[in-house]
Amino acid sequence: MKVKGDWNFPHLPRIGEEISPHIIMFQNEFTYQNLLEYLTDEAKSDFNKFNDRENDLEGNFQAWIYDVIQSVNLVESIHYRPNTEDYTEIIPEIYLSDLSN
Repeated sequence: MKVKGDWNFPHLPRIGEEISPHIIMFQNEFTYQNLLEYLTDEAKSDFNKFNDRENDLEGNFQAWIYDVIQSVNLVESIHYRPNTEDYTEIIPEIYLSDLSN
């Protein structure tokens, strides 16, 4: 899953450091409806079991994804690429993993 967000911190994390799930979850684009198409069938099934037909779909999605990100929140690598809309801008891409492999 790829999430675009505003980092808004004075420095990037280092490889091996943990990132709080809140940094990812509190991005405006990070909603169930926006991410539904990116979830695997296994992830959708897991979330549906977690949600259990509750009314607060978005709130339950936030709680479920918090648990998911909590287990995969270590910086594995950082890559830099040009912004396709403005090639004078460089965008860092931070890849997360549980680093258990």
